[in-house]
Order: sequence, then structure tokens, then C-alpha cells
Amino acid sequence: MMQIHPQSRTTPAVRADIARSTEPTRVLAKRYGISEETVRKWRKRGEQACQDRSSRPNRLPWRVTEEERAIICAVRRATGFPLDDLTFVLRHFLPHLNRDNCPSSNNLEQAA
Repeated sequence: MMQIHPQSRTTPAVRADIARSTEPTRVLAKRYGISEETVRKWRKRGEQACQDRSSRPNRLPWRVTEEERAIICAVRRATGFPLDDLTFVLRHFLPHLNRDNCPSSNNLEQAA
């Protein structure tokens, strides 16, 4: 099922309509209650690109090393902490660690 971004003021159908329309930008902006810049953006992207894009970065700026992964796995096995608690404890020793780059439960089970 397609998911629409919660902060979006337009739907994919409205975006496609904007991209197809030959009406002036100001008229479309007023009709849909959006800015003229938003209308220009969807016209520039075209009818084929009317779906929401992921905001997730393609690459994380930092990854855990094998040594750090081994430490995280050992602490997880010894304590049984859930991911949030594990991240909170280990941030004192690995300050660059956060919930996004901490190995998940699935990764920890595979590494064990």
C-alpha cells in the first residue's frame, strides 16, 4: 500500500494533475492551497515523479567497525537490553553510536 508523507499538502493525484496542467502557476497554487514554488517544483519533476521520495540517506556517515560490533554483541548477549537501552549505555564508550547505526537485533543474532 502506498504511503503519503504525513506533512504533505498534496497527494500523488494532485501532483500529477499539476504536472499535466497548462493553467497558470498562480491559479493552481490558489486552487490547491499551496505555494507557487511548490507548483513549479511538481511541474519540473513531471508526471512520472509524483510519488513521495524517501528521506532516508543512501549511506550513513558512520558505520561500526568489526571490533565495535563484537563489543556491542557481547554486551547485548550479557545484558539482554533492548536496542534503545543498549544504545544509551554504549554511547558513554562509543560517542558516535546512535540508534540508527547500532546493529539491530537481527544483525546481532547473525553475528553471534
